[in-house]
Amino acid sequence: MAKNKKIKLYVKLIILVICFILVIQIFAITISRYESNSTSNADIDIAFYVVNEDYQTLTFTLEDIVPRTEPYVYNFTVSNEKDGKTAEVDIEYELNVRTTTNLPLQYELYKTEDGNQAKANEELIQDEDGTIFNNLTANTYTFYYDTPRVDMYTLRVYFPEEYNTENYQDILELIEVNVNARQIVD
Repeated sequence: MAKNKKIKLYVKLIILVICFILVIQIFAITISRYESNSTSNADIDIAFYVVNEDYQTLTFTLEDIVPRTEPYVYNFTVSNEKDGKTAEVDIEYELNVRTTTNLPLQYELYKTEDGNQAKANEELIQDEDGTIFNNLTANTYTFYYDTPRVDMYTLRVYFPEEYNTENYQDILELIEVNVNARQIVD
């Protein structure tokens, strides 16, 4: 009988240990499902500013361009305000002008307020389809959140008269102006 009691005691002890282990496992699963920790070192470039999406990229299609001595002139603006609302953060922007290379054109980009040529870098680039583009990157400019401002630009396109031949008839040239803006994070 004493042996029977010992066996019952061992069985109860084993069942108690198994129950204890199951309870710990259930708590561990529950805690891990509802709690998580993480750290991040990411640089987040988010800008909450007033910009109409239609104006982040501007495209000119040059259909009726003919060689001449005076340049073709295109004016556009970049602003940190719209409808009386100004950006809520300081913004740094860079202007990028990308053109096709179908015609032998020369480009000059001017910031109209100061009359200085805004072009800083010009290079030929090739996209994933193998198309070659002329890429002009202007200097970087800053808009401050507490000051509404409009930067005016002039793009001058020269098509020299020496190219007045039938080889250049019916060829289209595309000009794409991109404003790459980002919030200034100190």
